[in-house]
Amino acid sequence: MRACETLLFTLRATFKGCICAVLFASFIIAAEDLQWGWRQPEELRQTLRQAKVNKTERAAIVKAIAYQIKLEMPDVDSGQQLEDMALNTRVKLVDLNGDGTSEVIAQGAGLDACSPTGNCSFWVFQKSHSSFRLLFSGGAFQTFQIQRSKSNGFRDIVVEMHGSATESTLRLLRYSEGKYHEEGCYDANWSVLEGDVVRDLKE
Repeated sequence: MRACETLLFTLRATFKGCICAVLFASFIIAAEDLQWGWRQPEELRQTLRQAKVNKTERAAIVKAIAYQIKLEMPDVDSGQQLEDMALNTRVKLVDLNGDGTSEVIAQGAGLDACSPTGNCSFWVFQKSHSSFRLLFSGGAFQTFQIQRSKSNGFRDIVVEMHGSATESTLRLLRYSEGKYHEEGCYDANWSVLEGDVVRDLKE
């Protein structure tokens, strides 16, 4: 078995010195497969309640999200509470496969759906007739980036799990066999390079 690759990316910073991200791959993936713009991670703000969708589509998305919330929080037994949590879920409507119909990227909101470090439940849904089917559900993440690259017609996605001020975990999601799957996992450790001295970003 090949050893996992260690990838080193040096990124320009706005302050003196450089930011270095040392990415330890837990799966064998070439460096060019991961495109992470550290300055442009996306964290959703708009809730489903605010999204510009018609009443029928909103109800269908609520149903899909509420089902996932129930799986993660079985103690929530109120239908109204589930609906409110689904409506308060943050969403982005984006066409991931170029067919003219938007998929739904969704992130949980609030203390029930997010960890103290800001990682929140994360899902991807695709419209299927009058309902929305799940394309991905894989844990809690803080930010994501949609990639230019595609797998089987769908844009790749990189999600980031926040660990601390200097550490994050990046996961590469690729589409195959009807769903998104994790194809790579990287630990990103951020440090400052000043001359010959490397120190933690938090120092």
